[in-house]
Amino acid sequence: MNHMSKEMNTQEPQEEIYQSILGDDAPPEEETAAAPEESAPAKPKTSKKKLLTIAGVSAASVALVGCLTFAGIGIFNKNKTESIVTSPNVKLDSKMVACYLNDMVNMYKQSYSEEDLLTYYQLDVNKSLKDQKYPYDETQTWFDVMLDSTKSTIEQQLIMYEAAKEAGFELPEKEKQMIEEALADADVAAYGNGVTLDDIRKTLEIQALSSAYYYKRIEELEPSDEQIMEIYESDPKSFQTCGLAGFPVSYTADEEGEEVMSQEDAKKLADELSAVKNVKEFEKMAGEILLEYEGYTQEEVDANIPSIYNDAYTYTENNELAEWAFGEAKVNDTLVLEGSGVYYVYIKTSEPALDETNTVNVRHILFMEQEDNLAAAENALAEWENGEKTEESFAALAEKYTEDGGSANNGGLYEDVYPGQMVTNFNDWCFDESRQPGDTGIVETEYGVHVMYFSATGNPLWMSEIADTLTQQNYNEWYSGIAEKYTITFDEEAMNSIEG
Repeated sequence: MNHMSKEMNTQEPQEEIYQSILGDDAPPEEETAAAPEESAPAKPKTSKKKLLTIAGVSAASVALVGCLTFAGIGIFNKNKTESIVTSPNVKLDSKMVACYLNDMVNMYKQSYSEEDLLTYYQLDVNKSLKDQKYPYDETQTWFDVMLDSTKSTIEQQLIMYEAAKEAGFELPEKEKQMIEEALADADVAAYGNGVTLDDIRKTLEIQALSSAYYYKRIEELEPSDEQIMEIYESDPKSFQTCGLAGFPVSYTADEEGEEVMSQEDAKKLADELSAVKNVKEFEKMAGEILLEYEGYTQEEVDANIPSIYNDAYTYTENNELAEWAFGEAKVNDTLVLEGSGVYYVYIKTSEPALDETNTVNVRHILFMEQEDNLAAAENALAEWENGEKTEESFAALAEKYTEDGGSANNGGLYEDVYPGQMVTNFNDWCFDESRQPGDTGIVETEYGVHVMYFSATGNPLWMSEIADTLTQQNYNEWYSGIAEKYTITFDEEAMNSIEG
C-alpha cells in the first residue's frame, strides 16, 4: 500500500499506516448482517463467553419475552395454520415462525437506535422488510437476510431441544417460573382466534429448554487448567504477542501518474530507516519522511506516528514477518520486506510474551425497560442489602429481575471479562483499582441501569482465550454430532409468504 496522500490524511490519518504495515496481506473482511460499516456506532460489547453462543440459542432468551410482546401487536393470524417447520417432537406454524422473525428484528432494535439503523444499515424497522434492499448485497432484501437468520435460529434451537429431550434434561424450576410469570401477563385474546395458552406455553418451553440445555453443555465442555496448559505448551508462540513498529516507503506513481520516488531511492531510504539503533530513532526518522516526502505538517505527523506501533502483534505460521519477530530477532532489530511498489520497514519493540492482563468475573442485574430504570435498580440493590448479602442471593435476584438475556440463566454472571471489552461505564467500574470481591454499585450505560456485583479476579487473558477456543472446539464437535441425528424441515414457500 502506498504512503497516504495529503487528501487521505485529512480524512482518517490515524489508521492508514498501521493498516498498511500490519495488514498488507489480509483482504478486507466481507460485510455481514452483524457487521456494520466502520463508521457505524459500535455494537454493544458483550462477554467473550457469549460469543460462543450459537445463533438459535442466543435468541432464545430474547424470544421468551419477544413472542409475547409481538403477539400483542397482532402478529398472529386469526386462524390456526398448517405446520411449516417440523422436527421429531415439534411442529411450528406460520404465526410462531413470524414471532421468531420479529424477535430477530427486535434484537437489532435493542442494539441500535432506529436512527442509527436507518443511517448505517438503511433499515427502517417501521416499514416492510420485503421493500428494503440489504445494503451489503442488493440482490437480497432485509426480509431475505432476516429470514435466513430466523431459519438458522429455529433449526439450532430445535436441534438443541431434541437433544435435551433425548438426554432426559428437565427445565429448571426457575425457568418454569419465568414462563408462568410471562403467561400470567399474556393477553391470549391478542393472539387471535384459535390460539390457546397451551400454544404459547409450548413455544416458550421450546425456547427455554433449548437455552438452558445449551448453557449446561457449555459448562460441561469447558477445559480444565491442565488442558489449557497442555495446549499452550504444545505451541507457545501461537498464544504470545510481541511489539513491532512499521513504516512503508513507497515508490509508486501518484494519482496524476507521476513517479513519487524511484525504486532505487525508495530502497535507499528504507535501508537508512532500517539502520537505526532503537525505536526512538525509528520514530523520529519516520516522522521526517512524512514531513519531507509526504508534505505533512508537524501536527499531522504527531497524529500519525502512534499508528506505526502494534504492541500486541500475533504469530502466524509461515508468515515471513511473524517468523522473524518470533524467531531470532531481538529488540531493536530491523527488517525490510518488499511489497508491490513499496518497502515495508519493521523494528522489534518487545520480546514475545503472554498477555497476563487480569480478567474479572462480575455479576449484574440490568434494567432497561422499566418506567424508571434507576429506581428499579436502587430497589433491587436495597432488596439484596436487606437480605443475606451473599453472591448467591445476588445471583438469585439477577435471575429474577435482569433484562439481560445473555446472563439471565447464570445469575447475571460474566466471566473472564477483559479491559475494554464492555461499554465504558461498565468497564470502568469493573477495573477500578480499588475494586474488591463483594463490592456492589449502580452503573448507568446507554443500554440501561446495571446493579453490579464484583465476584472475583478471573484468569489471565491468555488463559481465557485458550479456554474459549477449546470450549468452542469442544462445542462444535459435540453439536455437529447431534445435528446429524435430528431432521428439521422447512416449507420454503410458506416461510417466504410470511408477512414481513
